[in-house]
Formats: sequence, C-alpha cells, structure tokens
Amino acid sequence: LNLTHDWLHSFLPFILQKIDRVTFGLLSAEELEAALKRDPKMPETRRVSAVPFVGKDVPSESSEFAHPDIVIGTTILAYRYEGTRKN
Repeated sequence: LNLTHDWLHSFLPFILQKIDRVTFGLLSAEELEAALKRDPKMPETRRVSAVPFVGKDVPSESSEFAHPDIVIGTTILAYRYEGTRKN
C-alpha cells in the first residue's frame, strides 16, 4: 500500500513531466552502435532501459537514472512511445 502511494504521489507525476527523446528515451540502433564503439563494455542496462538525454535526441554518454522506480517508469513510457525494437 505504501509503495502504491509513493508511485501515485511522487514517482508518477515526476515521470509524466519528462518528455520522450528530450529528457529520456531508448537508444536507437545507430546510437547503440556508436556507444558500443566508444565503450565495448557498455552495461546491458543501457541497451534495454531508458537513459537520460542531455537535449533533443542527444543521449548522455554514460549516465543512467539512479532510482530504480524512475528507471522502470521511464522505460515503460519509452517503450510505449517509441515501440519495441525489431532486432
């Protein structure tokens, strides 16, 4: 019950204020290739979950969201807005 209250009153309003592909989003195929060339040991979480963006269509190079609930919420929204990948 407490988790639901936290989600509805804290996390959900925060996540819904974010804009897809401006403040968060999934890495596109081209961005994934470029990131893997820069850092072959890139964590798997950056490949499948939402990452913060520094500007319109510009993902941050190495940072990730710190709070697990924010990662889950932004990832769900990103897949909802952008769809699943074909590969």
